[in-house]
Amino acid sequence: MKRIKNNFLLEKNFFKTVFAIVLPIAAQNVISFGVNVMDSVMLGSLGDVAISAANLGGQPFFLLMGFGFGLSSGGSVLIAQYWGKKDMARIRKVMSLSMKFVFVMAVLFTLVCTLMPSAVMRLFTPDLEIVTAAASYLQLAALAYLPYSISNNYIMSLRAVEQVKISAAIYGVSFFVNVFFNYGFIFGKFGFPALGVRGAAVGTVLARCTELLLALLYMYFGEKRVHFRLRHVMEFDKELLPDYIRHSLPVVGNELLWSFGVTVISAILGHLGSVYVTANSIASVANQLALVFVAGVANAAAVLTGKTIGEGNRERTRKVANTLLFMAVCIGCISCVLLLLGRAPFLSLYKVSQQAYDAAWHILTVVALVQLCAGYEITCVVGVLRGGGDTRTSFIIDCGCQWLIGIPLALFAGFVMGWPAHLVYLCMRMESPAKAICCALRIHSGKWVRKVTLD
Repeated sequence: MKRIKNNFLLEKNFFKTVFAIVLPIAAQNVISFGVNVMDSVMLGSLGDVAISAANLGGQPFFLLMGFGFGLSSGGSVLIAQYWGKKDMARIRKVMSLSMKFVFVMAVLFTLVCTLMPSAVMRLFTPDLEIVTAAASYLQLAALAYLPYSISNNYIMSLRAVEQVKISAAIYGVSFFVNVFFNYGFIFGKFGFPALGVRGAAVGTVLARCTELLLALLYMYFGEKRVHFRLRHVMEFDKELLPDYIRHSLPVVGNELLWSFGVTVISAILGHLGSVYVTANSIASVANQLALVFVAGVANAAAVLTGKTIGEGNRERTRKVANTLLFMAVCIGCISCVLLLLGRAPFLSLYKVSQQAYDAAWHILTVVALVQLCAGYEITCVVGVLRGGGDTRTSFIIDCGCQWLIGIPLALFAGFVMGWPAHLVYLCMRMESPAKAICCALRIHSGKWVRKVTLD
């Protein structure tokens, strides 16, 4: 018992703080999961081509999310530690820098995807029917990039100062907006035109604009802790720019390479056949559900480790990390069991071909087994190491294992050996146990605890 107390935090107030962060973020992730399920179920009723087109049409957005998450997370590394010092002026400066970079990136993505959607989609699949449908979806969906990027950046910055409830509220409203307009525009209900795949894009754009409107309303009328306003984005202060770039670049590179790696896997499966694109689309939704609580714990780890370092308590930081990593392992084991038991009822939601159903079943089995390692390594990479200021090591572990282990094995399995999709997916996910081992070694060394704030 003494050893447990020396290595873990057992304080009641600590767990209250953890769950105050985890539960709203988990709720937000459940809402996002619900949106994806409803989208895929509605589009799945139109056939394999529709669901594949929406999946591939969403890949540029996935890359943009990688950029946005990296820029926002890099800022959050600094914000969390300044939060520990209660330095609100510098928190606002970091938020301003982060918002500027996110804005520029979103505009670039929007221009490329609206002006040349077919060229972008041909990078993912040679199937002309899917390219045509996906390009029509992408050209509309790209209009959601800018409002999403601004609102998401603001929400992620607030998480670093332990303001998380607003995100669940905003995404809760967005869920109903998305489902209502998707249903209306996909099938031509409520007097709307029946647009099929393009209808899903219209619903997404309206939902993202709703999120931005609600975020701005909260910024001006509800947020009382940081007092960040849009006028701060127009200000430019060089004081924190070097720190922001130094800590954001590894995270941006990490998220970009990781996101690009996932799109490479989608491209590999796309070249194996549209059936496997459909199966991977379904499995991706299940994987998102499995990581709902892990993502919450990872966010809590990033905030609380950064805050504790900012307070100057190194020993407590180590205990915070150990406790949250143990929680993530337990959640990963539970997710594995639930996924294995829930494959049949989950797949029954989709009206797809038998071949797509069988491929999805096998991929879901792999997704379930990977959870045994994923909870630990995701919480460590996204949470503990980044919150601790060790963004460079986080980048090396995450992208190194993906690009030196996962992607080469997937390319070999898919194009050299000609293995089926679930074995290609298994090879790709071998990166997860490799990451877990590297993370455990780094945590044990204690070298990940780094102060990144100015005095």
